[in-house]
Amino acid sequence: MAPQRANPSQHPLLALVLLLLLLIPAAAPAAAAAGHTSSTFSYSRHCPGLPSAPDLPAGDGPAPPIHTLHLSTGYFSGGGDSVFGPEPSSVRRSFSLLPASVARTTNASLLHVSATLSLSGGRRPFRDRGGRNLFEYDGQARHFRPRLPRFSGRRGTVTFTLDGYYSTASGELCMFGTGSGRAANGTPVPLHPVVLRVGFPSPANLTRPFVTGRLESVDIDDSLIEPASLVAYVQEGYAYAESASCPPPPAERLDALHVFEGRNFSCAHLTSMLKAPFRLHYQNGSESTASSLGLHQLYMYVNRMDCNDDGAVRAYVAFANQTEASRYYFILGEKAAVVDGFWDQKSSWLCLKGCHVVNSGPSRADLAVGECGIGMSFWFPAVWSLQQRSFAAALVWNVSLESGEAIAAGSSTITPYYRGNLSGLKYNYTKVDEAMKHYEKSGLRRKRKGKFPDSTSYRDLVFRFFVQKGGGSGYASPVTIGSMLFDGNSLVVPDPFSRHVTAEMKQRLVNVSYDIYYVGNWSLESFHRRHISAEGVYDTKTGSLCMIACRELNISSDCEILVTAQFSSLDAKVSQHVTGTIKSLRKKTDPLFFETLAIASYGMYMGQVDESIWRMDLESTMALISMTLACIFIAVQLFHVKKVPEALPAMSITMLVVLALGYMFPLVLNFEALFRNSSKQTVPLSGGGWLEVNEVMVRIITMITFLLQLRLLQLAWSARSVDASKAEAWAAERKVLWICLPLYIIGGVITWVVHMKFNSSRRRLRQVVHIKPVGHAFWEDLVSYGGLILDGFLLPQVILNVFSESKVRALSPGFYIGSTVIRAMPHVYDVFRRQHFVPSLRPSYMYADPHDDLFSLAWDIVIPCGAVLLSVLLFLQQWLGGAFFLCCSKNRKTREYEMVPTVSS
Repeated sequence: MAPQRANPSQHPLLALVLLLLLLIPAAAPAAAAAGHTSSTFSYSRHCPGLPSAPDLPAGDGPAPPIHTLHLSTGYFSGGGDSVFGPEPSSVRRSFSLLPASVARTTNASLLHVSATLSLSGGRRPFRDRGGRNLFEYDGQARHFRPRLPRFSGRRGTVTFTLDGYYSTASGELCMFGTGSGRAANGTPVPLHPVVLRVGFPSPANLTRPFVTGRLESVDIDDSLIEPASLVAYVQEGYAYAESASCPPPPAERLDALHVFEGRNFSCAHLTSMLKAPFRLHYQNGSESTASSLGLHQLYMYVNRMDCNDDGAVRAYVAFANQTEASRYYFILGEKAAVVDGFWDQKSSWLCLKGCHVVNSGPSRADLAVGECGIGMSFWFPAVWSLQQRSFAAALVWNVSLESGEAIAAGSSTITPYYRGNLSGLKYNYTKVDEAMKHYEKSGLRRKRKGKFPDSTSYRDLVFRFFVQKGGGSGYASPVTIGSMLFDGNSLVVPDPFSRHVTAEMKQRLVNVSYDIYYVGNWSLESFHRRHISAEGVYDTKTGSLCMIACRELNISSDCEILVTAQFSSLDAKVSQHVTGTIKSLRKKTDPLFFETLAIASYGMYMGQVDESIWRMDLESTMALISMTLACIFIAVQLFHVKKVPEALPAMSITMLVVLALGYMFPLVLNFEALFRNSSKQTVPLSGGGWLEVNEVMVRIITMITFLLQLRLLQLAWSARSVDASKAEAWAAERKVLWICLPLYIIGGVITWVVHMKFNSSRRRLRQVVHIKPVGHAFWEDLVSYGGLILDGFLLPQVILNVFSESKVRALSPGFYIGSTVIRAMPHVYDVFRRQHFVPSLRPSYMYADPHDDLFSLAWDIVIPCGAVLLSVLLFLQQWLGGAFFLCCSKNRKTREYEMVPTVSS
């Protein structure tokens, strides 16, 4: 029988399915067309001046220039205070435009562009509390460096995904899209579609170097993003001016280092050498130049630089009165200029000419180029002296003036941006003879015992210091030691084995020069970063330093300053290793006179730093061994109670609770460290140990020990609870609590009194040393007192044995003797550490930490003796009876009564 064919009319559901299957393929293109039409309509509505066009097939024609539209760093103004915070000059705002795809269209001058626009801002740099600690020790490089600024608050960040078109003929870019982000306070920002209009100069040159733009929300009345103006220094397509038009410098320059000698010009190398800020020096004779250029700022920044392979150079230069935290931002500055020119390979100097940058609108980002006539030159001096020791030097002048005046500028001597050859650099000492006269008069030549830092241990001549009276801190770093240049981390010596260098290293008196930076009270000013240059002599036999120094003033310098310092012996076990003074040689009636500043350095020499690292490695290993032994001793006690069942009810519950709390508190206080993020840096220590691995292992073993201790406590509690005949044991335990608990409370009260008494003296000491105080709250002293309670952990057991008069071997010798040794060993080690290691201001202790117990010469004697005494008493109690040392006891009297014979009548 033939199968019957289904009739759709008889099955309405089947007919509906077939209809949908037929409609879906037809509806998909329609929907896509509608979406494309909607997107095109939105773009055409908001970018009417730049029409859209269909894309050409992929691979049709040459690849479009995607890099032309790339803007890595720019500045924006506006956007809304609610998203990016207020807009003072100190808040850094930046944007980047990163093209994702660029496609050619049927219109030859039109490119279809998809890009991502990111805006961020709202984080403010701030100084450390007190504004004093501007320098920090770089443990890896082993020298002091300026402290990087910290930031408060968050950055408001918004990212848009945009689509639009770019005209290669007019340089206009218009895009439309939406995005998401978070405000400076961390809250999400609801964003509406935005339109971005950017104008690229075509072609870009000295008078048209900026890319400018405007970002606006489509629905201005219902958006948190306010209109924002954008500006960036053009990155591609720049047309350089004629090199021959670069004006020569108006003043004679010093000999310059040939930094590209033996190799071709490198733009990246030149850029890195000019990254540091330049300090402007308005010397006598440059007033008219400064006035004509409108310059009065303190610092100059080569904020943006680009080059060609042939040596053509262009840059954006900003002038400001404050140091900028990062060289990666587009710096507006209080004044700015755009310059271009060329690098003269033969003379090894950079010659530039430029124009003023002016504000052309209400926004800070509305920048334009004003009148020209600025000349600039940069070079790298080959000869340094007391008053000229800039790594990079510069001149700025007005080319329209015929007076030949120029404003001098110089960058920092110790720069982290240059790692090239400085072997051709020489230093010219000019104040050594004057320094020698003061050295002979000062009495610094007196012979002292010990070995002191010399040119073979030059890193020890770098020191951080604190002003002992009036406040302030800073650091001093050698610039030269003899004829050898010190670049902040190492010596730059042409031939370290030459006879000349070897002879210098063996001399008693060595010529030295220093750079000294510090903040503190100086005359009527307060807490401003200052720099003084000094040079003189250093006595390697006495560790004495005597130098004449110069400080910069408004338009002159004061070179009537004497700097003296005395280093402690390399083998001295003291924390204060440098003492000295900064003294004015002027009369008190002189306006430039200032009171003598007494300075002191609390730190360690390089050898002592290595010893400290070795100590930390040793202590981490000792802590690991100590905790492992503690775990083993508890396991021994657990085996003991299995062999001697009567030991469990005879154990002091108070003692077990004290031990359990002693293992619990370190776990609670260091819980985060147990599960520390593995991405954090791990520092390998001497001897092949890993400090962080040891720390984690100690906490894991502490966890196991704590669990074993809880098991021991649970067994002892259960043994008493299941047997009603153990009422006497509970009564004795209550007596233990009545004695121990008041003792612990009285000790805590005494700890609080001592804390209140000596906390003020600690505060005064920190004010003398001028460091940011480390938190030292009462609970820290209480934790140290808790360590004392743990040292006497056998006290509750001894008292329990007295009241119960038991001879039961409640504790195994391995447990109480081993635990006693573990508690006594940190104090024995503390005596060794105090004699063999130099204490630092903020030491890191992995074992015998003063925060965990009481450590001093007296405590290191009393605590081990007390722990041993308790252990001996416990041994005798378990041998002779709990009350063996008492004259009489209840049990002894009972036995005597039983021995009296009865007399029958």
